[in-house]
Parts: sequence; structure tokens; C-alpha cells
Amino acid sequence: MIRKKVVTNLEVCRALWDQFTVRRNVSDLWEFRDCFQKHFKNAPHFVLLEDDQGVAGLLPLSYLADKNIYVLFPGETWNGKTWLERTQLYMRDPDILGDLLDAAPERTYLRYLECDENTLIPHLELDEIGYLFHPPEIGFDMKNYFQRFVWKKLKAIKKEIEAMLAPGCSWHVNCLTDYDIMVDMSLTTFGKSSYFYDSRFTEGFREVLRLLSRNGWLRMVSLEIGGKTVAVDMAAVYRGTYVVLLGSTDPEFRGVAKAMNMQHLEFACEQQMSRLDFLCGDFHWKKLWHLDPQPLYKYLSPTLKAEEAASTEISPDTEFVLPLSEPGFARL
Repeated sequence: MIRKKVVTNLEVCRALWDQFTVRRNVSDLWEFRDCFQKHFKNAPHFVLLEDDQGVAGLLPLSYLADKNIYVLFPGETWNGKTWLERTQLYMRDPDILGDLLDAAPERTYLRYLECDENTLIPHLELDEIGYLFHPPEIGFDMKNYFQRFVWKKLKAIKKEIEAMLAPGCSWHVNCLTDYDIMVDMSLTTFGKSSYFYDSRFTEGFREVLRLLSRNGWLRMVSLEIGGKTVAVDMAAVYRGTYVVLLGSTDPEFRGVAKAMNMQHLEFACEQQMSRLDFLCGDFHWKKLWHLDPQPLYKYLSPTLKAEEAASTEISPDTEFVLPLSEPGFARL
């Protein structure tokens, strides 16, 4: 018989996380998640399913008191919803997924779940599309990647990048003070719509920056033109996966994002990465650059699904918010 148990002690939750989470991505590390826990300080609520053989399933949740909702740990939020993608749910047997979700609290909303389409269950709905680049599929050769484009479109992109990278520009890698430049550019351009409008998010990612830097996993790329830093992207390299986490550009330098995108793609091939992850968010350019789409899924508990169905429009006063657009990776 399967028994349900809830763990709320942070140190015990850490021990469970370290024991049952497979470290595929840098965000699978407790140390990474703890960067946000330190600043958001949400109450942990880990749901365990146990049987005579031990732990059968683990659902790592946090309780957001201001929203009265349970989300994936550590509950880092932007625009009222969690940000980190591909949080793993431990299951000794994949068939237990339905039981694990049924064991979730009444008001639970899980995002960005990775699931094999052949094993989808009615509990899950399509959430967002993740966009990946797989260098091994093109033999780590950008010439093969360029074959995905219509020639005229590719020529226009290259021409714009060449004009941007005229004499007087320079690249910088892992200049940690550029984090503040990235934050300032984002706030100047997007104001309240910026991730960084919430100081908890800003300081949480500053902790991530330090963690990545200490361990040699950081790749912060900055482009300077005419003595001015006009674009900064913060990425992580971990176990063959290259994830572009955040980025900002100076709006006065139109097209600079193309130069940044190309830089990431070329680096992923040069370093023979297994994949480059640009995260979710349909910002048009990801399709135009012929990245590989991957659907991710969400789970809403029956209570929240009923609330969603009853609501005809999204209101900021609603206890949980389903925004019209998702953050994902954008140059915010």
C-alpha cells in the first residue's frame, strides 16, 4: 500500500532532493535552487509517496502564502508564476505519475514539466514550447545548421551581424560586473515588465552568478561597441548542456540580439555541447532561427482548473494568475 507523507523541514527536504534528483541540468542542483530559496523564503512542502520498498515518488513543492498556491520548489516567481524549467519529479516507476499528482495539495500549479509524449496522462496539459539546438545533429558544423535557412534570409542575418560587429567592437566573457549592466538595461527598457523589477529575482540570480562562477560553469557574454556595453547574456555550461538563462540588450542597437544568438550557437558547436537550451517563450525569433521545439507540460489541480474555467478573463486580483504570455528566455 502506498502512503503519503509531507516534509516541511528545509534540511530534510535538501537530503531528499540530493538523494532522488538526477543531476542532468545545473538547475537540478540544490545549491542552484537554494539561491532563490534564500531570497523568496517560501515554505517547502515536499510530498513523498512511500511503500514497503521505500520512497516511490517525490513531489518537491513550495507554498506561496501570498497566492495560496503550491508550486515547484523553490517557488521563484515572475509575474506571479514560477520561472525555472524542467523540474524533475522522482518516480521509481513512471506509472506512478498519476498517483503522485493526485497526492498534491488542493491548490497546486506545476509548470514546465518534461514528459515523453508516449506516456502523457490526462493530468497534464500543454504549457509552453522549449527551444533547443542540438550540435551533434549537425556534426558540430555551423555550415550544416545554415542549410536550415532560406538563403536570402540567412544572407540578411549575416549582413546585419557583420555591420554590427564593425571595427571598434569587442567581446567579453565572465566580467561579473556586467550583471548590473544587464539588470539596468532590462529595467530601463521594460520597467515593471522586467524580471528584475522584483529584487528577489535579481538577487536570486546574483547568487546563481556567484555559484556558477565559483564552479567554472558560468559563461556571461558581453558585447561592447564604441566603448559601451550594449548586450549581456548570462549562461551556464554543465555536463554538456549549455543554457542561456538571461539576457538584456540596449534598444538603441537594433539587431544586436542576432549577434548574441550566433555567438551562442557557434560556441555550442566549437565546444561540442550535447545541446543548447534557449528556454521557453515564443518570441518569434526562435522559430525563425530554426531551433528544435519541445513541448513542456503543466499540471493544475482540479480546484485551480475549476477556477480557470469559471474565469472569463485574467485578473491580477485572482489568487493565481495565468498570464497571456510567459517569460522563458527573452532579452528582458
